[in-house]
Amino acid sequence: MKLLHSLAAIILAIAYTASAQAQPIMHRTDVVAGEAVPTNGSFSIHFPIAFNDIELRAEDPAAPTLVIRMLSGTNAAGLRFSATETPLQGQPPPIDKFMETARNRPGASVSDVTREQRDESSILSFFLTDPKGGTYFRLIRVRATQYMLVVQFPETSRNQVAGMKDEFFGSFKMTRP
Repeated sequence: MKLLHSLAAIILAIAYTASAQAQPIMHRTDVVAGEAVPTNGSFSIHFPIAFNDIELRAEDPAAPTLVIRMLSGTNAAGLRFSATETPLQGQPPPIDKFMETARNRPGASVSDVTREQRDESSILSFFLTDPKGGTYFRLIRVRATQYMLVVQFPETSRNQVAGMKDEFFGSFKMTRP
């Protein structure tokens, strides 16, 4: 449950809904590794480890209900994979804003920054290191939706994760517009 709450806090911060109350719904737990599609989501991705299918609902009377769909799993070695679909409401901040905020954490540094523009998609990928280990991020914005792919690991697993990250990020597909 602690994992769920920390992920919920991160995702809700990303969605800029600080005043809303999150209501997590666990659709499926401990799903076997393989092709994954979040319940009612618009993407698929190949998960290399078992995962949970989570929906976060942010209710705010002053705004439309925000529904965030997330697949997330952590294995015994501390490798964490997650893929999140977040609708963008209003005028979203620049895609780099999340990276800049992460970079400003104490002891954090950002490297391997790449940006791509494909048709209607803006893609930002980067690597974040901090005292706890490393995290690979890929943010994909398509029209009014942002997808965030995350591979987080303890420093001792860096070599193992590099290839897994490429396969994980490379397997992302939108299943509907």
